[in-house]
Amino acid sequence: MRRHTAVVLAIGLSLATGCLRRGSPSDKSIETTFPAAALAPELPHQLRVVTFNVHREPGDVVVRGIRSDPTLREADLILLQEVHRVEKGNERCSAACELGKDLGYYTLYAPGHVQGGGTDGVAILSRSPIMSGLVLELPDIDVRINSGRRIALVATVLVDGAPVTVYAVHLTNRLTADERRLQMLPVLQHAKRQKTPVIIAGDFNTSPFTWIGGVVPVPTTTQDNHLERLVRAHGFDTPVTGSGPTFRYLGMRLDAIYTRGFQTQKFAVATAANVSDHLPLWATLQPRAVKDPSTALAKTPTPTSLRGAASLSAMPRIAPRARVGTAPSLAR
Repeated sequence: MRRHTAVVLAIGLSLATGCLRRGSPSDKSIETTFPAAALAPELPHQLRVVTFNVHREPGDVVVRGIRSDPTLREADLILLQEVHRVEKGNERCSAACELGKDLGYYTLYAPGHVQGGGTDGVAILSRSPIMSGLVLELPDIDVRINSGRRIALVATVLVDGAPVTVYAVHLTNRLTADERRLQMLPVLQHAKRQKTPVIIAGDFNTSPFTWIGGVVPVPTTTQDNHLERLVRAHGFDTPVTGSGPTFRYLGMRLDAIYTRGFQTQKFAVATAANVSDHLPLWATLQPRAVKDPSTALAKTPTPTSLRGAASLSAMPRIAPRARVGTAPSLAR
């Protein structure tokens, strides 16, 4: 009888968690929101980068959070995770789209998976024109509850006249260190091949737990250490490890900014009017001397659309329509 009960419970749990798998969006193309005129032709030599998991908040709430802090609203690059878009009608506008319109920024949003009455994904906003956009498919690891398609959004921007490749990333939560390594590798391998400076930022979900079967948490406090070693092994810096918690509960540091070809001058965690369960993390970056000036782009191309440009092989070129720490010059 006891064995029969256990079997019934196991089947029930399997069915219940199976229902919690989030589907893939029918439209996986990149949403673009471009201002009528650029606030700046290119990003400055010293630029501020923000990464923020906005926890599926609607656009007006995200706008309020960013506008509440001059450190955030005056950022040059903003990378967002858990961005929600209601999938109704022909004029769909994600929370990132609404923020981009409010700030006058160039905005890309890529849906990752179905959530509620819409999609959740990642976004990149830039004060200056975004030159290209690309979606990278990441390994879909089944964690039983809330599994779903994971992606990274890649864009190219000009910083002081030279191209920079930017990645917005959101990794799955309940992973082991090895599974997190597997999901992160496509980003690092793609970024390593770029001949430009690189910024990788997002919610990497480096909680102090590892997970058995994606269900049972085991305290280890080493997820961040494992991931940062992997990042450094691929030639990237980990300059904001001293940021302190980026999540409101349990003192967890889930978010990060990784770089190549930059010096990190300063970094901090903000509050954004407490609109999310995460805290926005920002850093002031400055490019190191460019060794190969031939990588600089000569001019801005003419406007095109990124609708349907979720390609893995080529980047379509596009253009307009709390705690504070100081990082060492070679921070790792």
